[in-house]
Amino acid sequence: MKKTLSTLLALSLGLCAHAQITFQKHIRVGIKAGVNASVFSKDVEPFDPHIPGYYDTFQNWARFSGHGGVTFDYHVTDRLSIGAELLYSGRGMSYREENDEAIIYTEDGEQQAYNYFNYKIDYMELPVTVHYNVLSPATNLRLGIYGGFARGVALHKRTKLIFPEADGYDKPENEQNELMYVRNFSTSVIGGLKVSGKSLKTNPFADIRASQMINPVFNRKSAPNGGNLDTRMFTLSLAVGVQF
Repeated sequence: MKKTLSTLLALSLGLCAHAQITFQKHIRVGIKAGVNASVFSKDVEPFDPHIPGYYDTFQNWARFSGHGGVTFDYHVTDRLSIGAELLYSGRGMSYREENDEAIIYTEDGEQQAYNYFNYKIDYMELPVTVHYNVLSPATNLRLGIYGGFARGVALHKRTKLIFPEADGYDKPENEQNELMYVRNFSTSVIGGLKVSGKSLKTNPFADIRASQMINPVFNRKSAPNGGNLDTRMFTLSLAVGVQF
């Protein structure tokens, strides 16, 4: 009996060790951080040119923000893998107008100053992707072409009017307000390229990604004054990270 129990115990420990090795071999956990550049597909209120009194002195720009979180990669084969991430990601839109009252001096001379009106919408996102390694499995690098979907929940929704800092300029207070009618849940289609190591214990990686929101940013098509709110959002992201 004791011999049987010892055999079973040894077998169980062996199976657990094998499972752990298999897990470590196929699944890699990582962290990543990077920058986003986001734009709306259509002008929205109060920049919609189809409404009276729209802000015609502002021009389209992009909201530059950051993202970061954890990554999980499951390697099915040397070429095929499945990825999942949990990211905090800043998105939105920005408009800017020239501010001729503020003069910014640089080493190259005077620089144009701008006022910025930002739509700041920050999401917690869960991207799920399928990757295909286009490089030979014999190399120590992976170049993954990938695509998938990301589900997100809006955490912070606000607008902010930002004035420049300049010597001799009586800068007004920046204005911040709650952004209304933002859809709480969003779905985006994503695609990109990811370069990573393959055989090291800690592998650095770099990632470039494009994301297009499928559903509208706002949960209604127009504001109370008739201004447009029917817009999607496109985001280009660059990130670096490390896998363990």
